[in-house]
Amino acid sequence: MNDYDDSDWRSPSDGSADQQSPRPRDDAPRFGAYGSPPPGRGGAGQGPAPDGASWAAPADGFFLAPKPGIIPLRPLSIGEIISGAFESLRANPRAMFLPSLIVLTATGALSAVLNYFGTSLLFSNLNSLIDSSDVDSSDVTFSGILSTFVGSFASQVVGLLLTALATTILTGLLIVAVSRSVLGRIATPGEVWERTRGRILPLIGQTLLITLITVIADTIILVIGIVLIAVIATSIMGPDPGAGAIIATVLVALALTVLVLIAAVFLIVRLSLAPAALMLENTGVVEGIGRSWALTRGSFWRVLGILALAGLITGLVTGTLSFGLGMVFGIISVGLPATQPFVSAVTVLLTSILSALVLPFTAAVTALTYIDLRMRTEGLDVELRQAAGV
Repeated sequence: MNDYDDSDWRSPSDGSADQQSPRPRDDAPRFGAYGSPPPGRGGAGQGPAPDGASWAAPADGFFLAPKPGIIPLRPLSIGEIISGAFESLRANPRAMFLPSLIVLTATGALSAVLNYFGTSLLFSNLNSLIDSSDVDSSDVTFSGILSTFVGSFASQVVGLLLTALATTILTGLLIVAVSRSVLGRIATPGEVWERTRGRILPLIGQTLLITLITVIADTIILVIGIVLIAVIATSIMGPDPGAGAIIATVLVALALTVLVLIAAVFLIVRLSLAPAALMLENTGVVEGIGRSWALTRGSFWRVLGILALAGLITGLVTGTLSFGLGMVFGIISVGLPATQPFVSAVTVLLTSILSALVLPFTAAVTALTYIDLRMRTEGLDVELRQAAGV
């Protein structure tokens, strides 16, 4: 079996992949391809699997393909991407769950402590304001409430930023772990960190750049929409605007909101594979964004459907658990008001732990979507078979 090497994931533009083993012509029989049996085999008898691999069951339009790891090495169906993501969790739970649980539990604990002290101070000042009968002392207490509220809000922002930073780093680690599982390799958390630590800063920079691009695009749409609303309001609204003018303005505002959402979703989908390209191909920040844009060209609705399905699955899990915890903690808070700061802090911590449990799945879906699109457009399955020795 060949040793894993970073060159296995390079894009064709690097010149290494295609020169070594170009993808077969579309009209040539190809192992695991659409509508053609593996070379040298009939459609019925497949023979023994290569060492360390199994045969993947044929899906619609596919013949059997080698499966050294969590997915068959051929273009995947949406169901295979989702099932492959679950399989990655089972195949290497230590690398998939342990880093997420450690890091997000730590950031969640810090956020919970900040939340506890902020909420305690806020409730203390509120109680003082309610109990105070002196106007001067009430003004002082109200000022204290305002400053405490600002401090509490700032602590929550810090907690969110820490969680976002941790999630970004963990996503990169998990993508690499999944890439090893595709080849049937079980990577330890230490091996994954050794492979990715040099890419952490570029990954953070790429995430910030993608966020900036999305914010700028939505801001441009908002500015154009606000100007349009102002023009409409000025032109059709007089001193006594009629119902039609008001309705027109409301409709324009609603259309503006829809456009902002569409732009955000469009950019999220088109740039969703940038972290995978950066981590697996060792591209630069901008180059990784360009790779994601190129890979998703012509596959927007497919990628949107995959991400939406993954979001639905994680939403059902987190929503169900969050609803149950919310009911329990809500009853406790109503029955014992003094415990509200503690309950709020525990809620923050449990939310972080819950995120740690679902993040590996979403990262695996992203990694497998990236691999699927490269197998479809660049013949990555040929390279991966060589890397896996099948």
